Amino acid sequence: MLNIGKAAERLEENFEQILGEAEQGGASLSLWKGEECLLSLHGGESSPGRPWNRDTPCLIWSASKGLAAACTLHALQKHGIGLDTTVASLWPEFGAAGKESITLGHVLAHQAGLAAIDTKALPITDHGAVAAALAAQPPNWNLYPQHAGEHPPVHGYGARTLGFLLDEIVRRTAGESLASYWRRFFGEPLGLDLWFGLPEERVDSAATVIAPKVPPAPSTFTRAFGDPASLTRRALSEPGGSLTPSLMNTPAMRMASIPSLGAIGTADALACFYALLAGGGAPCFNERTITAMTTTRALGGDLVLMEDTAFSAGFMTNAHGVYGPSPGAFGHPGAGGALGFADPEAGIGFAFVPNTMHPGALPGPRTRKLVRALYGLPDPE
Repeated sequence: MLNIGKAAERLEENFEQILGEAEQGGASLSLWKGEECLLSLHGGESSPGRPWNRDTPCLIWSASKGLAAACTLHALQKHGIGLDTTVASLWPEFGAAGKESITLGHVLAHQAGLAAIDTKALPITDHGAVAAALAAQPPNWNLYPQHAGEHPPVHGYGARTLGFLLDEIVRRTAGESLASYWRRFFGEPLGLDLWFGLPEERVDSAATVIAPKVPPAPSTFTRAFGDPASLTRRALSEPGGSLTPSLMNTPAMRMASIPSLGAIGTADALACFYALLAGGGAPCFNERTITAMTTTRALGGDLVLMEDTAFSAGFMTNAHGVYGPSPGAFGHPGAGGALGFADPEAGIGFAFVPNTMHPGALPGPRTRKLVRALYGLPDPE
């Protein structure tokens, strides 16, 4: 049983340590249970000379994907569509080039073979062009190897492509963009300061994202990323090319809807949403949809991230301890350290949102330190 009072004390102490060690920037951290905010911390600077306030929104990078998946699952639930439904039955053009049997579940769990886009130099803000290119291309790998029934489908993280696929599925299902769907069913009703495309009047309030100061440690992933022809490099580079913090800080990019990696919001909003999921999802989600969020569909070696990952229908599950000791926890990390997750066993939603990035796509030492503090776990030796 998680002692919330002691957890809050540990989080506050460790959050202050992290801010004290930072040379620049700031962060926010939030912990919710049900509709109650148990802890809301913020500190440092959102931009040079400007303090980070509780309502400071910040880019959460790929932590966006959990929210995009939630929108997609909600739209499917609302229209009575199961995850075994083929994508082509909703989006006929998608059935081209050997993709006619790919299901919605395959897409959500990164098993559709569309981690990288073949068409080069497409703008990341051109949803129509990117969606059309993904619909027309063949999978990145053989989806039907010999004796396929004896092995689970392989998976590869769609770092940029997943958001376009989910956005188009929502458009085909609900008749509106994922960004609009998020605000209509979640952002506005729940009062969440979190957007796929920041409103123009809020653009200047966003924290300035700061690039990592040190390169990532050498690894299988960094070696693969260094090869321009590798699936890893392709998946993390297109569409849009290099998405540097300076580019993402521009007003145009802050206002753009990029479901894979462009959501901007507060830690309170992210933790509040995950608390809803941790509490069973009502009234937004039924039990079947929550089960889809929590049940691992893809497990093992990730062809893009080059390490073991675990995914449900759109969320990263906890087979590898990303979210502490609770096996049922689920959520999504973001590049640079952002993290949001639900722990149904404890009934809590947690979020950490920094603007000073660490290298790498998965949680780094700073974020893992806070997760350990939440649960009172010892530091690794």
